[in-house]
Amino acid sequence: MTVPFRALVDGEIVVPSQIDEGRAVKCPECRGVLYPRDGEHRARHFFHASDEATESCSATIGGESDTHARCTALAVDALAGQFPAAAQVGAEITIDSARTATTPETRRADALIQFQNENPFFGKGLIIEVQYKHHSKDIEGTTHDYLSAGYSVAWLTPDDFEEESLPYSVVDDAFRDDDGQAYSVRKHEPWEFETRVGENFEWEKPTKGCPMVERFGDHSWTRIPGYAHPDGFEYEYCWWCEARRQYDSELTRFVYDYEGVLAPEIRSMKLRDAMVLDSENGEGFEEWRSDPFHSNSTVFERALANRPDVAPCRGPCGIHEWDREEIIKRNFKDQVEVALWECRHCPVYLLTNFSDRGETKPYILFGKPPDPDWGLSGLNGNPRFCRNRSHRDRSDWDYCPDCFQLDP
Repeated sequence: MTVPFRALVDGEIVVPSQIDEGRAVKCPECRGVLYPRDGEHRARHFFHASDEATESCSATIGGESDTHARCTALAVDALAGQFPAAAQVGAEITIDSARTATTPETRRADALIQFQNENPFFGKGLIIEVQYKHHSKDIEGTTHDYLSAGYSVAWLTPDDFEEESLPYSVVDDAFRDDDGQAYSVRKHEPWEFETRVGENFEWEKPTKGCPMVERFGDHSWTRIPGYAHPDGFEYEYCWWCEARRQYDSELTRFVYDYEGVLAPEIRSMKLRDAMVLDSENGEGFEEWRSDPFHSNSTVFERALANRPDVAPCRGPCGIHEWDREEIIKRNFKDQVEVALWECRHCPVYLLTNFSDRGETKPYILFGKPPDPDWGLSGLNGNPRFCRNRSHRDRSDWDYCPDCFQLDP
């Protein structure tokens, strides 16, 4: 069990050092109440007001996200301590990059401080980015965008942090050493850094450790469209081994991302309205989210690859968010078995069937409303795309043996 290092105040991310003792804030994961406190041999952190939230909230599961959140909080504390008269200091602050040559329209700085007046060495402000070994960032493109916006940046790893603090001398040394760990607006120009994210990817396809490659000779690729990715990256993902590949139009071939540079920084909470679970039979979102398998940085990609209800959408969230349109069927316990859902942002419908008979698919997507005469409670596919000859034959069929449409 770990502790949270992030909270919400008026919709903005804050870290423990920014909140006074006894002040209630909101958990960004479970939306429960948090309070800050100092810990023995532990950095200042938040804790849940209720024991139930402590047990169930995914913020307490730990792992990579906990390490990153702790380091981000300590980085904010270090910047605030070094520059107490700054105009702004905080975590996960958005920087506009729409006018640069990189793909993302915005960048989200882990820890940022903005000065009252421009600093002759750092410029408008200073950003600390925390690199974690299993999820690298696009260092070249991100540095280009920060310098273009007038900010200097230091790239640190968890090894640079102490358990309860980040000595500012670590940041200072990174700029003094000039060894590729920190870049200031005084010494560097944006054009020095590559704007194409795939420039440093590998040419060789990853083959080891993937059961799909060992058994079938290739990865099981799922397309991640640019409009579904928060940074606009478009690529393919193999959830069996977490390999990623992107087509490089200049090289006219695929290049491969070994470091997770393309992986979106999306927390599982974003999937709450995108997933339709059988809640009446105990399959709740919090239960799903509390599984450690769903708590790491690949949860969004895995959901897109494995769940038909989590599908790309050109709406504001990049994925469909569902509202129940109609209950089709209930069982003898008055529990909903079959229901029709509609996306909030586009004319796409989802039919769910949790009857658990093993005969029908639990999720079927439709580009427009399905016909009630098809027999929605027993449907096994979208009749509009079914190729069974029952849809073409003139002879009478009681139902299609593939999609189960009545009187096809």
